[in-house]
Amino acid sequence: MLEPQELGFFIVLFMLLSLGMGSVMIMLSRKNRKIKILSDQLVKSIEDKNKIEKLGIAISSQEEERSTIARVLHDDIGAILSLAQKNLSNMKENSVQGDRNFEAISLSKEYVSESIERLRHITKGLIPHYLLKFGLVKALEKMTQQKTDSFIDSFTFKSNIPDNLLLSDLVMTQYFYIASELITNLLKHSGPTSIEMTLTFDSEHLTMKITHNGIALSQSDFELFASDSDSLGLGNILYRLSLLNGEIIYKKFEKNGTIEINAKV
Repeated sequence: MLEPQELGFFIVLFMLLSLGMGSVMIMLSRKNRKIKILSDQLVKSIEDKNKIEKLGIAISSQEEERSTIARVLHDDIGAILSLAQKNLSNMKENSVQGDRNFEAISLSKEYVSESIERLRHITKGLIPHYLLKFGLVKALEKMTQQKTDSFIDSFTFKSNIPDNLLLSDLVMTQYFYIASELITNLLKHSGPTSIEMTLTFDSEHLTMKITHNGIALSQSDFELFASDSDSLGLGNILYRLSLLNGEIIYKKFEKNGTIEINAKV
């Protein structure tokens, strides 16, 4: 039988233990709430970070896609329409003198029709359908002849590319658009009457060389122009060369000039 004093001691001890356990449970509960809050904040932070990363990837992809489409529109359709505009301007000047050139009218119509057709193919893919179907040599030959028709006296295209040589879509696309931009620039700014293009393959290197009798640039002229210019066309050429790890070489001679594109394929 416990004495009253002993019983009182046990009761007080029990109450202290209960109070202590209650305090510990309250502390644990508070810590659990803090841990949960911190955990929720961490999860939210990770989710926000992932959302930001995904948003950044989406924006980068969107900007890259827009840049690609802008280049295609400028290099492909814009180039053809600029030639159509030049052709129509020539027709306007000649019509003042009473000269009606129906062949020039037909050619302008072809330019516009070709632009419409290429716009349709942009929605299906950014690589020219003719390039995919017939290869780089045929596509270059068709494109350059179309661009130079009625603007210069002489155009020749030569190639030693073997029929069994397989070129990647990347290589074909970049060479095609670089050639398109260079020919357009020559017609607009250099005023040649004769252009010759050669495409050669030698020991893993694909070389495209354009020889013309218009106003020519030396390599130093080109580098100075490239450093000071904000031209979209020139920027496209340099961008496409970077994708190929290629180089462009300008040479100026007494009676003509050359532009050479070279890359390992």
